[in-house]
Amino acid sequence: MIKCVCLVEETEDQILLVQVRHREKYYFPGGKIDEGETLLEAIQREIEEELQLHFSQDDFTYIGKVIGEAYPQPNTLTELNGFKVNRSINWNEVQIDNEVTDIRWFNKFDTQYIAPAVIKWIETFST
Repeated sequence: MIKCVCLVEETEDQILLVQVRHREKYYFPGGKIDEGETLLEAIQREIEEELQLHFSQDDFTYIGKVIGEAYPQPNTLTELNGFKVNRSINWNEVQIDNEVTDIRWFNKFDTQYIAPAVIKWIETFST
């Protein structure tokens, strides 16, 4: 199982996702937890690497986790540990970096380009 942290930014019907390395499906900003790293250390590092956003660990609130089908790894599960950030972000000014090739808002019910584990997240946590 792949254990990951992710930043969940959403409205009632929209969810913010990133594209990595021009893959077809989009998923949450975040990534794998390094050995010996806490969830907070991992989310802080991943958001700095991918979105060039610098937050203290106190700025994050843990939401929960889901286990779903990993993408793009076949026959593999991923554990998504979701966080919200407790500060306002102007998403129009965010500079993507590292392996992230796109960032955009998606309608939660238009799942054609949404990775399977994110769909599981939406089903579990969205009202």
